[in-house]
Amino acid sequence: MLRRMSPMPAGTIGFEAVGKVDDDDFEDVVAPVLRQEIARGAKLRLLYLFGPGLRGYESDEFQEEIAFAVRHPTSYERVAVVSDETWLRPALRVLSLLVPGRLRGFPVVELEAAKRWVSAEEHEPTGAGSTEPPYLSAS
Repeated sequence: MLRRMSPMPAGTIGFEAVGKVDDDDFEDVVAPVLRQEIARGAKLRLLYLFGPGLRGYESDEFQEEIAFAVRHPTSYERVAVVSDETWLRPALRVLSLLVPGRLRGFPVVELEAAKRWVSAEEHEPTGAGSTEPPYLSAS
């Protein structure tokens, strides 16, 4: 299932995948929150955590997330994906092409750094001496 994370920095939203994530989780848990933020005019700053509690993830779930992003491309400002799962790398490449906001991956041990990055202002540095290290790039 997907559940809302707390605490998160002001102006950001976090979701954690735990157990088995099925095809209804995005529409039931994530989409209503994102729609509410979009309706109030907010730019989305999201963090997704796919940590050790994840036991399974249905491909239909990812398709729902991509479809939502395609319908609301200008609503995304920053998306941080926190995971040690290598299967996410190709999916993130696709998502980064479809969503004009900034997307960055982090390993699970850098969860706090991901929270800082997703909440940072545009003029603030995003990494230790570099800009946007491609942790989840294709390899």
